[in-house]
Amino acid sequence: MITTISLPEYSASLGEDIKEQELECSECDGTGECPCCERDCLECDGTGSKLKTLTDREVHAMYFVTVMKSLKKLCAYSSRHDFLTEAGDFIKANGRPDTRADWLNANDCHEAPYINTVH
Repeated sequence: MITTISLPEYSASLGEDIKEQELECSECDGTGECPCCERDCLECDGTGSKLKTLTDREVHAMYFVTVMKSLKKLCAYSSRHDFLTEAGDFIKANGRPDTRADWLNANDCHEAPYINTVH
């Protein structure tokens, strides 16, 4: 089994600059003016952007994706390690983030009866 960095260590190594990202304001589309009254946007105070702090759930999802990519690359170049075995051991030890709700919200799929999850 390959030993990976733990989630708390990964979270600490990210640093605050990655955990806080400046994103374009969705209310004014980055202009800084309210589209209806052309005054300063109340959401971003007229700057056109807002700071977004990553949640623990998002950090866990980033950790999972990063480890899976690293395992895939390592197993592709190593004849000693099988990806499915290593990935299975990692998931058993650390769990798998439930990103279904995040995906549905990001794609405006509030009701998706065609997606079933088995836990």
